[in-house]
Amino acid sequence: MKLLLVQAGFGAGGAEKIAAMIAAHRISAGDEVHVAGMATEDSGSYFAYPECAHLHMIQPLKISRRLTQARRYLHIRKVIRAVRPDLIISFLTKVNVLTMLAARGTGVPVVISERNNPLVQSGNPMWLKAVNRLARGASGIVMQTERARLDLPADLIPKASVIPNPCAPLGGIHIGSGQTRLVAVGRLDRQKGFDMLLRAMPEVLRDNPDIRLTIFGEGPERDALEQQISAANLSDVVSLPGASPKPGDWMQDADILVFPSRFEGFPNVVAEATVTGLPVISFDCAYGPRELIRDRENGLLVPAEDVAGLTKAIFSLSKDDALLHKMRQNARHNREWLEPQHVLSDWDSLIANVQIGVAAKAGTAKGLTELL
Repeated sequence: MKLLLVQAGFGAGGAEKIAAMIAAHRISAGDEVHVAGMATEDSGSYFAYPECAHLHMIQPLKISRRLTQARRYLHIRKVIRAVRPDLIISFLTKVNVLTMLAARGTGVPVVISERNNPLVQSGNPMWLKAVNRLARGASGIVMQTERARLDLPADLIPKASVIPNPCAPLGGIHIGSGQTRLVAVGRLDRQKGFDMLLRAMPEVLRDNPDIRLTIFGEGPERDALEQQISAANLSDVVSLPGASPKPGDWMQDADILVFPSRFEGFPNVVAEATVTGLPVISFDCAYGPRELIRDRENGLLVPAEDVAGLTKAIFSLSKDDALLHKMRQNARHNREWLEPQHVLSDWDSLIANVQIGVAAKAGTAKGLTELL
């Protein structure tokens, strides 16, 4: 079949990661795969694609912000008409809306995949209203957790499937065996909660002055976070080196991952840590951490946005060598659950069911036409 994947861009995000994995998997099965992105990276795609994958990157152009979404819609529409795919899979709320609009009148079935928590993510609430309305015409909906599926409008729940992100241990990564090197990873924006982690650090350091923290990522909150670090006299113990050069490099020699997000969809960095054996301290935000972390087995869960609780958890785990050792041995459960071939087979089943549904619908329409 001819498959078109539509995503926000070709950067280091979770949606981009799963799109690349699906593309490689379906190409290996004999499909012709096209991938459209709404943003172009100067260095190309962060995640590798097979050479035979067709990448459709929008061309850089200076344009007013109010025209950006119209240009993206036209880009998707142009790719759909040029490729004439048998099926489209799109990722993320805004891209889902634009893709379903662009596919109207083409007869191409669309599966949409939500990768965040649309109930609380920032942005114009009209996007959520639009995606819920347009999703009624989608051939399938993919959510990453059961809690997220059940938060859909009641009439959309039956057509939604739950497929987590596939994840496997990365080769060549050495997990730390100590207690003091903390890492945090993600886009530098309010959702990721790094401001709350920095608020916890002075108290953590009073009890354990050997702690060091590295926050990997880039984003609009860099200046604010740097100012917060300076104001709290944390410059000697907290670093912001930018995005990890390669997938998983942020984990090298780390002792503990701290994940202070305000909300999520299904956090890839937590999945990567738990399948590799890196202990995690995380806020119990919706959605994802609770599904990935078994409290005191492979990490610690802290009530959402509880900075005092986060402080206590960091201090207690950084002082408990026995518990850290136990957590490093408990990667098997998530390794089996998130094993890539197992998860990608769920995508295969979804795609096959959509094809069956489209064929049945076409057959019914043909039969009605003949009767008339």
